[in-house]
Amino acid sequence: MTTPADAPVLAEGIARYVELFRRGAPAPDLETMRLVGDLSARRFAQGFAPTIERFDSYVAAPGREIPIRIYDPGGDGARPGICYFHGGGFALGSVESFDLACAALAAAAGAVLVSVHYRRLPDADYPAAQADCDAAYAWLIRQARELGVDPERIGVAGDSAGALLTLACAANTRAGGAPLPAFQLLFYGTFAMDPTRADYALSRDPLLSEERVRQYIALFRECGGLDTAPAPINRTDLAGMPKTHMVLAEHDPLAGEGYVLADRLRDAGVELTVQVAAGMIHGFLRAVGVSAAARRELATAVASIPALCQSPTPKE
Repeated sequence: MTTPADAPVLAEGIARYVELFRRGAPAPDLETMRLVGDLSARRFAQGFAPTIERFDSYVAAPGREIPIRIYDPGGDGARPGICYFHGGGFALGSVESFDLACAALAAAAGAVLVSVHYRRLPDADYPAAQADCDAAYAWLIRQARELGVDPERIGVAGDSAGALLTLACAANTRAGGAPLPAFQLLFYGTFAMDPTRADYALSRDPLLSEERVRQYIALFRECGGLDTAPAPINRTDLAGMPKTHMVLAEHDPLAGEGYVLADRLRDAGVELTVQVAAGMIHGFLRAVGVSAAARRELATAVASIPALCQSPTPKE
């Protein structure tokens, strides 16, 4: 347990985020944890409200509909597009609990963002969750014109578990011959899926403990997470991946595997930039309402993606 003597130095506003996160009694089961996550999501806004339009829709897929939330920042001409996969250890998280983070990202990027409520573990297996992400990205490609999106500037992004889903989506898209994402934006991803990593035992993150990391890795592996492809740091098919920007958090126990993946991507010839967010913890995107430092890190990430900085393509 972290003591005041060895507590990490947190960026401005992050201690407040941790305090808000810890409010309330622990939920007794996964179902309740999910509900509490949705009910409590707005407490992190603390008056911060990006100027953005949002509406819910669905992606029709064989035997199911995939809920999505679309964020539109307005503006003239065709905008960039982002297909976003939220974190939550593959079992938690939703379009509601990540609403503020997605609104902030869409506003900062001036991009139409589609947040995907993929099927979660253990109610579904990992291939089902990945299939939902892949289907949602393909839907965004098809519906670009209707959404006022420049088809040449559509990328994928995700945080934590969603970063793994993001990288796999890009790889699956390439393998299937569909248009490759213009970029991928990976926030503090889980890339090793190896419970024996020493980094976890050394965690100084106030919210992501060694126990929690090992729990979600176990769930991922039990639900077929390594059945069709190895963990990201062990993939041998990284060559040809889209331009990538990785955001690592200084106090995140997953940061070490982020550095490993960065080396693997560079070795494979992928165009890559890496941003290390000083004083930040795992999940800091959800702290944008209480932390100006988190908002600055988000702005830096957006500015690092060329497709988000180009002039819009005029509509025909």
